[in-house]
Amino acid sequence: MTTSWQQAAAAREILSRETGAIHKDHGGKLRVALAYPNSYYVGMSSLALQILYRMFNAEPDVVCERVFWDAQAWQAGQPLVTLESQTPVAEFDVWAFTVSFELDYFNVVAMLRQASIAADPPVFFPAPLLVQGGPAQADGSMLGGSTRPLLIAGGPAVTMNPEPLAPFFDAMVIGEAEELLPRLIELLKSAEADRQQLLEALDRLPGVYVPSRAAPAPASRRIERLWVADLDRQEPVSSLYTADTEFGDMHLIEIARGCGRGCRFCLAGYVYRPPREQPLERIVAWAKDALKPTKRQATGGRSTGQSPMPGVAPVRSLPVGRRMKPIKCQALDSRFSEQPPGIGLVSAAVSDHSRIDELATELHGLGARLSASSMRADPISVPLVRALRASGSQTLTLAPEAGAERLRRLIGKTQTEDDLLAAVELAQTLDFPQLKLYFMVGHPTESDDDVQAIVDLTLKARAIFKRNLAINATPFVPKPHTPFQWQAQAPVKTLQARQTALKRRLGRHGVAVDADSPQWAEVQGVLARGDRRLAWPLLDLAGRPTVRDFHASLARHGLTASEFVAARDAGSFQPWEIVDPGVSTSYLLREDRLAGAGRPGHRCPPNTTPCRACGVCVPQEVDR
Repeated sequence: MTTSWQQAAAAREILSRETGAIHKDHGGKLRVALAYPNSYYVGMSSLALQILYRMFNAEPDVVCERVFWDAQAWQAGQPLVTLESQTPVAEFDVWAFTVSFELDYFNVVAMLRQASIAADPPVFFPAPLLVQGGPAQADGSMLGGSTRPLLIAGGPAVTMNPEPLAPFFDAMVIGEAEELLPRLIELLKSAEADRQQLLEALDRLPGVYVPSRAAPAPASRRIERLWVADLDRQEPVSSLYTADTEFGDMHLIEIARGCGRGCRFCLAGYVYRPPREQPLERIVAWAKDALKPTKRQATGGRSTGQSPMPGVAPVRSLPVGRRMKPIKCQALDSRFSEQPPGIGLVSAAVSDHSRIDELATELHGLGARLSASSMRADPISVPLVRALRASGSQTLTLAPEAGAERLRRLIGKTQTEDDLLAAVELAQTLDFPQLKLYFMVGHPTESDDDVQAIVDLTLKARAIFKRNLAINATPFVPKPHTPFQWQAQAPVKTLQARQTALKRRLGRHGVAVDADSPQWAEVQGVLARGDRRLAWPLLDLAGRPTVRDFHASLARHGLTASEFVAARDAGSFQPWEIVDPGVSTSYLLREDRLAGAGRPGHRCPPNTTPCRACGVCVPQEVDR
């Protein structure tokens, strides 16, 4: 089947609006298709995708091209092709996915099927046998013959729990791929034609999980998470620019990685340990380089806030980690905007950088528009907030996560009500047009009184802040490798009732409430703590998931959502324990017990000083 002219024309239009795309001849090179399983608009907001794209293409004998989920092409039965050359992905040597969100798993499988790679019915050993530790065929994937591309997956969702996607992939990278990429490329370039020999070689690489050669079991070898010890060797900055993405004219710079605050619900705080930061001087140098007039050319037009691919909407997915990206700011083409170029500071905890006040002052002095993720309020960085407002930021975002101080202590948030209201006062003083507060509903032990506490805290903020005030009420989803990994997820009806109460009680005071879907949060919870049996529903619903069909598919395969979102026995082996995140199980159990007692937990020492508490910096001898 040939690519339709509409598909090719859409690709040309996208490329014409970009700067930084890399085009190489394919002859004699290792060909890598780098996939993001969501629309171009969403995928191009991923700094990780850009870093991998640049690292692959830095190798002279490697050509790497991007591929995104295209709903219109899927519905029209068109082949899946790369953006740069419109080559079918099935013709590449390697197809690598970076997966950030659980709800994108449906798109992962749809893309495999669109490329005629995932079989239906699947030609692999039955998933229930694998879950029980049964025998596997020589090629234990859901895939066809050895002429297909080698399929590799990585990203935060894969590191969290690779099992729901494991039957679809030859290899899965656990942790931070930059550490592995040079060795992986060398192995792939020198690989023999025999697929099994290649899988054996991949299985020997650190941080690589080959699902056909292992299955989760108490006696299984665990795959140790990779992490970059020395960020000085990395250059985590934007290299591709387009107005057709969430951050538009933003040059993204990762100023730190990981978070040491120990919020007990947050995946990023555990699977990106230890916290590491870039030196101030490097960040400023990157910003100066980004602000040079020759660094970026005009991208061809103003962003409409929509994907340029027909039929591909910018889908909002529920994240595996909380807000690890900059606040969305207006996407403006630099050719038409009178504003200076923007610098987006990326980190799990931007305001925790040890020199954030100096950094904010220096960047503002360069004339850059600044964007940063939600602010810590204990205490808030006044110089950073001043710099954000002075450079044109319209919204200040705070993340109390819970209204009651009791519940904030339980989840590991140390900010007090006084801290939060002082930050609100600062937003009012600096004339921010909008203030946004992030809360979660469905925390362990949460009661109706805790929901009322969200209302009370918000109304106190309303009394101080006189302009647009909005809150987000996101359902809590327990995540693997966190202290709450054994907790039950609140029932959908409970979450709906609490969101409805917030809308009713706050709406009359002019507070907008953005409430993420509890039904989809339950689907997310199933996928987050699921196992290989979920491969069947993923196949059933590839490219066209609905909540009702998801539950019907679970039932068809003898499964229920409740078995995945229910409380877990801390003494039982869990499917995601095939991954060794470095954080010990005993540490997570201790933090869970401290939460139950309402006591604060351990925080990583400042200035990235190694300690022996959790097992990442100094491995512990006893752990499951």
